Amino acid sequence: MTVRAALIALLVAAPVAAMAQAPARLVGRVVDATTGAPVGAADLRFGDQHTTTASDGAFILGALPPGRGTLTVRRIGFAPRSEIVDIVPGLDRSVTIELSPLALRLDSITVVATPGTISISGEELAARGQDLAHALDGWEGVIVRRTGSGGPASPQLRGGGPDEVLVLVDGFAVNDPLSGRADLGRISSHEVNRVTLLPGAQTVRAGSRAVAGVIVVDTRRALRPEVSAWMADHGARGLRAGASAGPLGIAGSRERYADHFPYTVPEVRGGGDAVRLNAGGDLSTASLRLDGPVELSVRGSQSDRGLPGTTTNPTPRAAAHDRTLFAGARSGGPVTWSGSLQWLETRAADPGPPTGPAYDSYTHGVGGMLGAGYRAGASVNGWTGEAGVGGEVRGDRFAGDGVRAGASFTHGALLANAVLHRGTGAIWSIAPAARLDVWTGQTTPKLSFRLDAGWQRGSTGITAALGSAVTPPVLADLFFREGVGVRLNPDLRPERVRWEAEAGLRREFGVGNAAIRVFYGRVADMVVWAPDFRFIWSPRNFDVLRRGGEITFGMRPRRDLRLDGAATFSAVTYDTPGGAQVLYRPRVSYSVSMLWSPGSWNADARWHRIGERYPNSAGTNPRPAFSLLDIGLERRLTDAVAVRAQITDLTDTRAEFIAGYPTPGRTLTATLNFQLP
Repeated sequence: MTVRAALIALLVAAPVAAMAQAPARLVGRVVDATTGAPVGAADLRFGDQHTTTASDGAFILGALPPGRGTLTVRRIGFAPRSEIVDIVPGLDRSVTIELSPLALRLDSITVVATPGTISISGEELAARGQDLAHALDGWEGVIVRRTGSGGPASPQLRGGGPDEVLVLVDGFAVNDPLSGRADLGRISSHEVNRVTLLPGAQTVRAGSRAVAGVIVVDTRRALRPEVSAWMADHGARGLRAGASAGPLGIAGSRERYADHFPYTVPEVRGGGDAVRLNAGGDLSTASLRLDGPVELSVRGSQSDRGLPGTTTNPTPRAAAHDRTLFAGARSGGPVTWSGSLQWLETRAADPGPPTGPAYDSYTHGVGGMLGAGYRAGASVNGWTGEAGVGGEVRGDRFAGDGVRAGASFTHGALLANAVLHRGTGAIWSIAPAARLDVWTGQTTPKLSFRLDAGWQRGSTGITAALGSAVTPPVLADLFFREGVGVRLNPDLRPERVRWEAEAGLRREFGVGNAAIRVFYGRVADMVVWAPDFRFIWSPRNFDVLRRGGEITFGMRPRRDLRLDGAATFSAVTYDTPGGAQVLYRPRVSYSVSMLWSPGSWNADARWHRIGERYPNSAGTNPRPAFSLLDIGLERRLTDAVAVRAQITDLTDTRAEFIAGYPTPGRTLTATLNFQLP
């Protein structure tokens, strides 16, 4: 090559190389598909980047990594919109997004629109775990409470109990109507488009059980045909498949729990190591969703698992069999309505328990819900947005060996809410809401309220909220049948968040974001299972203080590297001088995660620490804190085939969130995934 040719090649290559390193931007406008008018205060997300539109509908998303991604746009009063966008290094990409007007339902869409929400994409969830129990554990202060290998994996927030967090999937609650708990282990991460979190007292907007927070799950509307199979230590394995065709989406899974895994024997039983028996079982799930003017959702699950008992009092032959079936429908428009039916049954049996006679207990029940509402545009002194009113009624009835005769319960509510925006460069938001609840045994309706406020200017956002909440005791606490060592409490009162105040600050910067939230409130009559002086256990009401905060950060120092972290402090103490932390509510938790994606490889690691938990009301003999370290490595062989290896609990902690119920220790999982075009 001559000197002249080399100089020409250099002059050509230099701009190309510079362009490859230059940051790319996505710019554009969001407009009303019907009128062409600009849509301000719309929420836009592309990967890790997040922004809102100005009053003229314009937006800019900068420093984007090259490649294909999904731009998601949401705005109260419009149907959500997602578009696939290709980002080219060094080039700005301009798009115009048209949103179709849609009257809001009184469900998760209303919840998502309020200030101060936090969300995570389905792609990030899939990298964090096969199901939402693994994927959400440690994210933004979420703690997943597990009881052994195959037990329900229920979320906890801000020191609340597992029955104080409401989980909505496509607008419908998945909390068990008998126990009040949601099992995140039954929801596959691969079928989720986005999860949105609203911590704190949210019953005014979302309904019963949301006294500690709401987790809103939106499933994918366009699911490529996909099959995933995995195998792990201790006999665990699973198979999952899903696909969509037009408005119809279906998914199903089959999973076998880990069994015969080692655990550390308590000193009172002699110490050393032993093998955990009767901890395995099978779980099958199926779901169907049909979009249209009337949206239909059908879900079912079947679980057959062992009941191993505690490590100090094992039950080698006990078993539980659970069946659930849910069907729901809802419709949009100026007048909205929704309805659902749910059936469940559970059988627990032990032909030879270590103490007491043999038993075979069967309980079944059915519940239904009807709701209706009206929403319309609102304008008040320069504030514009949406406002609505509605009502709902729910009835449940149970029978069998595990509940008292005549175990029926009805609950009705009237609600009103609004979300309003104002401003151009700086956007202000306010979201007032009020709710009136009445239920069986409650002669005086209970009123609760909440006011959320937000301020957004560029990459800085500030939120504040003040509110109250109320929820009746879970049906299992009201109607359980007394037995040996447990006693009914006919005077059990509803849980009431008398008031709770919170504030938050979030800042987006060049390579990431950081946020801090603080809260303080008083909860009256929190329901806690506790023993009396004779060591007879029963549900009892306690007044508690709830205060603390969360610090979170997300960073992308390189285009192929993402770092996330969270630290949570939740002091939930009895409202007495020197009150101890409430049973099994960890005061502190920490989480740090890393995702590295060079080319066709993905490497990830996550460290999660759970602080001490007290197994009694006296605040003595705390369960020790524990840390879990998970690592994973994935390789995409083709556009359709990917393989993944993951080690859970690398340091073999053998964690026990609840005393006497250990989880499997170090576990290797291998996954093969097929995804068709």
